[in-house]
Amino acid sequence: MSFNESFSQPASSPPPEGGETQYSASLTGNRGESPEEVLKHRKQDFRTLWRARRRELDPSDRAAQSADLTSTILDWYLPRAQHRRVAAVLSYGAEPDTGPLLEALHGAGVEVLVPITEPERQLSWTAWHPGVEVARSSVAPIDEPVGERLSVETMETVDLVLVPAQAVDTRGFRLGQGGGYYDRFLAALYRQRAASSTSGDSSADATAPDDGPAPSAVPVTVAVVFRHELMTRGEVPISEFDEAVDGAVTADGFTWFGQV
Repeated sequence: MSFNESFSQPASSPPPEGGETQYSASLTGNRGESPEEVLKHRKQDFRTLWRARRRELDPSDRAAQSADLTSTILDWYLPRAQHRRVAAVLSYGAEPDTGPLLEALHGAGVEVLVPITEPERQLSWTAWHPGVEVARSSVAPIDEPVGERLSVETMETVDLVLVPAQAVDTRGFRLGQGGGYYDRFLAALYRQRAASSTSGDSSADATAPDDGPAPSAVPVTVAVVFRHELMTRGEVPISEFDEAVDGAVTADGFTWFGQV
């Protein structure tokens, strides 16, 4: 099965039922006087609740799911790799642990790119390898690898973009940390992807929807979440600036949302 043909495949197993409703019912309501204020408070409530759920995850379960996520991503990606370049997130705190995944990708000869926070809530990308030098970000309280900073144009030869999320709904909309870095990046990436698909630069003709996306739809964007964070009920509150991802991956497999 090719990289693109795999998009017509369902998730390896359905996400577990339930879990979201008890938290959604705890939302504090429509605070604020304008629609914008109401949405802002709803997003804050969602973040508070989903952060709490992530913190409540048993450490052994977190470790086991992270290990299964690593295996799931490697088993799916490596046989389908075209450019052998992956953009991935450096995990922090209670997020799914991506460290072993990055090491395994590098060990398999895949170039790994990681995000760098820039002014005006933008992202650039730099190469990652085990033992890479890091320095404190100038705009965020995190350590980031030191190296050449690459713009969104580098994504033209990236196969897979792994995106952080606290939760993702069945439309592909994700709940992030609230900074807007990834929504800005995804918007730029999708503009680039759309331009590529209409420019005639694609190496092959577009395939029918049932056969998966056209080659120009690469790179594919995938949210990395724990099992309970793939929402089976309800929706992430969104604004016009929020961008959906193409799919999500949990320890149980990939789910595709039909964005590509």
